[in-house]
Amino acid sequence: MHILFINTTCGYVGGVEQNIALVASGLAVRGHTCSIAYLQATGKDPQAFAALFSSAWSLEEHTFPHILAVVRPDIVYIHKFDEIQPILDALGNIPIVRMFHDHDIYCPRRHKYLTFSRHICTWKAGIACYADLAFLQRKEGAMTYSPIYPKLRELWRNRALETIVVGSTYMRSELIRNGFPSKTIHTLAPAVSDFPQPPVALHAKDSVLFVGQLVRGKGVDILVRAVALMRSKVMVHIVGTGNDEQFLHDLTRQLDLGERVVFHGWVAHGDLAGFYDDVRIVAVPSRWPEPFGMVGVEAMLRRRPVVASRVGGIPDWLVDGETGISVPCNDPQALADALDTLVEDTTLAMRMGEAGRKRALDLFAYGRYMDKLERLFQERCICIG
Repeated sequence: MHILFINTTCGYVGGVEQNIALVASGLAVRGHTCSIAYLQATGKDPQAFAALFSSAWSLEEHTFPHILAVVRPDIVYIHKFDEIQPILDALGNIPIVRMFHDHDIYCPRRHKYLTFSRHICTWKAGIACYADLAFLQRKEGAMTYSPIYPKLRELWRNRALETIVVGSTYMRSELIRNGFPSKTIHTLAPAVSDFPQPPVALHAKDSVLFVGQLVRGKGVDILVRAVALMRSKVMVHIVGTGNDEQFLHDLTRQLDLGERVVFHGWVAHGDLAGFYDDVRIVAVPSRWPEPFGMVGVEAMLRRRPVVASRVGGIPDWLVDGETGISVPCNDPQALADALDTLVEDTTLAMRMGEAGRKRALDLFAYGRYMDKLERLFQERCICIG
């Protein structure tokens, strides 16, 4: 098959692009040809990202009809992309599979938590979004107007798609809540590839790792506040960049944690194994309902116990008390207590780390993921053909 990926960005930005990179590499190994059409070459290493594909097409330089005429794909695989109608207009009868990686399609604010209370929203998209002032968006420190209706229209258009992939049971339930037919939705946890080097056994070093974007939804500030409340004097390693980076630096200074919180910036995915192996615990302190949470499964593959918020797709992979500890979101004290438990009980931390690796290998193996996705593509092509 020749698969045409469509995504907003070409480059390593976050979990979306990491998933695309893993899938494109896996499909190529299986003898398929992959191309990508994108709006912006951005993020880290856009050239290396583009090199994963047989051809890469900028939508600022080429139209959809031209790309389709040259590439002649058997199937189109849409990822993060704001407007689907131009794609539908150009495709004709070429089959489509779309993966929703986040909440954008059914949440005009994108984060799926309420403006004032910061509680996770349980409403479907519609009039409740106006009541929550979802038409106000913060951009570069200022409030701007972002109309809701075009986002609702995009939601309605996507309901017509016949094959949709999501990463968790939480996202499946949210799509159904918003009017998507359940028969069109396939739950397939994002591809998580183990690192080539074998995991290092858990050691006694009292340290905690966070990997991800430094934005409010990821709850890094909750982790920093939790560390200030802990009995144990742990080191915290923060890997990633984002809009909250300066705020987090300021917060660590205010809490007198400057010597115990280390910011490493962006790190290439292939270099993350050493960070996982060098700590005792991995924290996923999200305040937004994570669509899945790939970092947690990567940590489990490295035999590290995970302490994570009990939100979104996280319960699909974190078994509380078995592979780690789940805590309420937005609760620094609960997070501090859970981290202290694993710092103070090495036997428990090791047992959870071993159980986590077994669960990750059993349920989220890369090969199994690729088998299911490849079969879904083949079935879609046969159905159209």
